[in-house]
Amino acid sequence: MNCCGNLNKSNSVENQVVCPIMGSPVDKAEAEKRGLVREYKGEKYYFCCNGCPEKFEKNPENYTKN
Repeated sequence: MNCCGNLNKSNSVENQVVCPIMGSPVDKAEAEKRGLVREYKGEKYYFCCNGCPEKFEKNPENYTKN
């Protein structure tokens, strides 16, 4: 399932994470550059598009293991 942004630009596994909302691969550096990162309980979460951080902020417990 891909989202509007799908920030999957890096080939490096260390730079890749999964968007907690959409399950899409996300390049950490690209997400940082676009402001698609949120911190929750001391952990950073990276998102694939602009709509995902808003959903996350409304109910982060739905999308985290914390």
